[in-house]
Amino acid sequence: MEMKSMQMKKTDMKYSPALLILIALAVTGCRRDHPIQPQFRDIVDAVFASGNTTAKSQYKVTAYADGYLQDSYVSEDDSVHKGQLLFRIDNDIQRTQIQNAEVNYQVALHNASDSGPQVLQLTSQIAQAQKKKTTDSLNYLRYQKLIPIHAVAQVDYDNARLTYEASAASLTQLQKNLEDVRINLGLNTENTRAQYRIQQQNNNYYTLTGEANGRIENVHKKNGDLVRKGDVIADIGAGLQVARLLIAEEDIRRVQLGQQVLVSLNTDKDHVLKATVTKIYPSFSTDDQAFIAEATFDPLPSGLRNGTQLQSNILIGEDKHALVIPSSCLLPGDSVILAADLRRIPVSTGIKTLEWVQILSGLTADQSILTINPGH
Repeated sequence: MEMKSMQMKKTDMKYSPALLILIALAVTGCRRDHPIQPQFRDIVDAVFASGNTTAKSQYKVTAYADGYLQDSYVSEDDSVHKGQLLFRIDNDIQRTQIQNAEVNYQVALHNASDSGPQVLQLTSQIAQAQKKKTTDSLNYLRYQKLIPIHAVAQVDYDNARLTYEASAASLTQLQKNLEDVRINLGLNTENTRAQYRIQQQNNNYYTLTGEANGRIENVHKKNGDLVRKGDVIADIGAGLQVARLLIAEEDIRRVQLGQQVLVSLNTDKDHVLKATVTKIYPSFSTDDQAFIAEATFDPLPSGLRNGTQLQSNILIGEDKHALVIPSSCLLPGDSVILAADLRRIPVSTGIKTLEWVQILSGLTADQSILTINPGH
């Protein structure tokens, strides 16, 4: 009986409403404030994001060769089109290399032609060898006719035959030599032509053109500056201007494609622009310490400049004529304290902002609640 009595006392203490209120107030370190009546109003749930405008596609004009910047045909804010000549790097040495390569190619072409010195020499030797072979052939045939009738000595016949065979072999060798020379000269021609083309292509590295339509954002070099291979000479923005939004880690899960964005540019804070989330990058940006999303303006404002800083609200949800209470009335665990009897009751919440909380169930418009102010 004594143990049962103790259990009942413990149960009474556990479920005492007055003690619950005292414990809640003690834990939160708060005091009661005057009663608050729930009210109906339009409420919007949004994720804040700072950021800047940026061209949807950007690229850098990069030097592919060393030299001094000789000519600049564009400057900041100029529009450019694909293939347009933008910058020229001094290429006097390269022009000399092109000229030398062209001379070598022309010499190789001449040497490989029928009028080339080696070809002419061998052609002349072949012509002489052909005549000698013809003469030796006739002499050998004559000796062949005379040998059966013993009109010539055998040794003279053998000498005529050997002379003919030697001249024929010499002609064959000269013809092979000419073929080898033509092959080598042809290979040399191909090599010099390839070198000539390479030098011509290298010369293109000294003229920098636009890769796509866009606008010059920054020019990092001026005429006369030394340019090294790999140096960025200019930044070009291409494509539509979009809003680049920096979203906190705790908010990124709430952002989805197609959500409306209200944008305020730092250059024109009096006007709110509309945009739509069109891209969400999957990876966290360590440089920005945020997740990145892009929003496309609708419509695109005129005169929008790249890199303009902005503030925005990504609209997550909206409810017209919603029952709301001040955010300061909501206790941890989504509960409120009724002003009538100081009971703590659970509520189901919807949209939450810094100022208001939507009440979906658990509280009616005619029930007053208490505001709990921390720190008192």
